[in-house]
Amino acid sequence: MSNSEYLTLSYFLVAATSLAIGGGALLWLWKPLRDFASALPWKAFQQFLVTLFPAGIVLPAVLGFVSVSYYGCNVHTYEKVIANRKYLEDKSLEQISASLLYVAYAVVTWCVILAVIVAVKRRVERNAQVTSSGSE
Repeated sequence: MSNSEYLTLSYFLVAATSLAIGGGALLWLWKPLRDFASALPWKAFQQFLVTLFPAGIVLPAVLGFVSVSYYGCNVHTYEKVIANRKYLEDKSLEQISASLLYVAYAVVTWCVILAVIVAVKRRVERNAQVTSSGSE
């Protein structure tokens, strides 16, 4: 197999792997997110979270994959990219690593978003209790 063919094949295999990384994270976190959303009193917001979550996990995996460039300091042409098989293998590993890193960032971002939602929910409930006990 030539390096050009290897580049094409590895690119699509790594793209599929990146999608699998995002899909795996989505499957792993889907039930906990739905349970969290179902505990919220705001029905429209529940639906918004459940609708947005898949894109918020899978899209970062794809973005991590496409964020890696084959061109670099000493590699400015296609011929230089395909000249070295080891370079192609390193770029494939870098793409997988970037996908994992972006998914980790997405999970942390979702944790922060959900923590803010919990804080807002508690504050609303606390204010509702103060209002109801103050009106009695």
